[in-house]
Amino acid sequence: MRARAYDSNTNSYFKSEVFAEINMGWYEKQLLLVPSDSGAHVRFFDYFDKSDPKEPKVLINMITPAGPAEEKWIYEHSGCVDTQLAAFAGLLNKGIRFFAYSGYPWIFADKSLMVELLNGSVIPVKGSVFEDKIFDSKISDWNYVETQSDVDFLLHQAYSFHDSVLKNLEYTSGAYVNDDKVMSPMNCIRQVIMRIDSQLCQPVEMVFEGVTALNLRPAGDNYSADIFEASLFVKDAAVFFCDEKINDIDETYDCITWIKAYSLRWRFIG
Repeated sequence: MRARAYDSNTNSYFKSEVFAEINMGWYEKQLLLVPSDSGAHVRFFDYFDKSDPKEPKVLINMITPAGPAEEKWIYEHSGCVDTQLAAFAGLLNKGIRFFAYSGYPWIFADKSLMVELLNGSVIPVKGSVFEDKIFDSKISDWNYVETQSDVDFLLHQAYSFHDSVLKNLEYTSGAYVNDDKVMSPMNCIRQVIMRIDSQLCQPVEMVFEGVTALNLRPAGDNYSADIFEASLFVKDAAVFFCDEKINDIDETYDCITWIKAYSLRWRFIG
């Protein structure tokens, strides 16, 4: 599972792979890989910012729900938020709750590692069990937009989308009702796929994941749908794309199409 997370130690956002989730609700934490120039490490992060209990803010935002297909997550629970998982009773520092685990089995099976992590330790990737387990869930043959250089590359390759049109757009939420009319209401995908056709380059397929907002404004009657110049920004490990030339992110525009998401990948298609 890939996510975008906030690190209060550095006051910055980063993208990461999620190795495990513990507990639920108010007590949820996620085990994240933290990239760093001084050496990547792994530690638990709170899911909620609890500084305002009346309006807790989510600190970890899902981008894609799946990790390596060959590694299945396991689920263990004690059945009660006040009861520690039996294998860890008496091993954790005072005040640490551990009543549910969802994640890779090799982590849960390493009791000493789990105790270190649960008690707040930071585990360097180099020299640890994680060194041979690091993976990247990015899809090959796609270009990912995560830096200003990535933005510049896409806009250069697509001629800033000059003389282009939005051919089609598809949104997938992840929520559904099955054949037995049982509802699964969680938006676990939140993906928008755009195809933009151009007179200057091959058609561009853009996949936005972890979508938080979409403002779709088709051209009105007696107006042309062509794009003169598009804009793309990266900020706080998120992207903002719109079909007009603007100088900064602005969600107040109500007459142009724009989209905000935690991830963008793209490719030319024939």
